[in-house]
Amino acid sequence: MRWITYFILAYLTLGLQVGLAPYLRYQGASPNLVLLAVIFIAINAPRDAALLGAFALGVLQDLLTQQPPGLFALSYGLVGMFVVSTQQIVYREHPLTHVSLALIGGLMTTCVILLHGWIHPPAPRLMDLNVAAARISPGVEFTRVLYTAVLAPFVLGALQRVKRAFAFQPARRKIRAWG
Repeated sequence: MRWITYFILAYLTLGLQVGLAPYLRYQGASPNLVLLAVIFIAINAPRDAALLGAFALGVLQDLLTQQPPGLFALSYGLVGMFVVSTQQIVYREHPLTHVSLALIGGLMTTCVILLHGWIHPPAPRLMDLNVAAARISPGVEFTRVLYTAVLAPFVLGALQRVKRAFAFQPARRKIRAWG
């Protein structure tokens, strides 16, 4: 995998996520474009590069959000592990694959975020300042998952057309010696 191309994708995706989020909101939920980039990297790259790329995208998103550090890194690492484990059994260019992986990945990310919010609720001083920013609504999070899944075939389909720029190499298979 070409890492320069990966960092350009990460820069563009994070920039679009931050810049377009207020304009793409539907009932308070904006699509998770970074999750779609994680799925694209994890479905095409070899295992180690895919896991490193998914985790790095999570760390970069953690730097841009108000969530605690490591929350998106953990959730995108889990999504990356799931998608890498399905590489051999899914058809990478099919829109149904894109939708299903975005749904499952979005639900995994939402579960991590909601579990963190329930285990470690916001501090009382934060709730006095801005209650809407301090609490995470499950309804908004599930709307975000559905919104991201609807956009997945379009975004991942466009990324699949330019995957040559990333120079993904197929995973090497282990050859067993019989003897």
